Amino acid sequence: MLNLFILFTIIILLISSTAGLHAKMEKHVNDWLIITRCFFFILLTCQIVQLFLTWKTRLLVNFIWLTVSIILFALTANAFREKIVTFGNPRHSRIIFAGMIIELCLVLIVILF
Repeated sequence: MLNLFILFTIIILLISSTAGLHAKMEKHVNDWLIITRCFFFILLTCQIVQLFLTWKTRLLVNFIWLTVSIILFALTANAFREKIVTFGNPRHSRIIFAGMIIELCLVLIVILF
C-alpha cells in the first residue's frame, strides 16, 4: 500500500514540476512550487518510513532511492528559484524531467521486486 502511495506521489510530482517549470506567470509558478514541495515532503517521509520498515531486506536499494530523491528535491528547488527570479533555464527543466523519470523507474523497481 505504501509503494502505491509513493507511486501516486511521484506521478503528481512529475505533473506539478513540469507544469510549474513551464508556467508563464509568476503566480502560477509559485502555486506549482507549493504543490511540488508538499508532495516532495510527503514522498521523503514515506521513503524514510519504508527505509525503516525494510531495513534488513532492501537497505541499499532504499538508501540509494532516498539519496536520489533528496538530490532531485534540491535540483527542483533550484530550478523553481531560477524560474521565479529569471525566466528559467530550459536545460534545468530537462534535467528535472529526466530525474523524475529515473525516480519513477526506481519506484517501479522497488514495487515489482
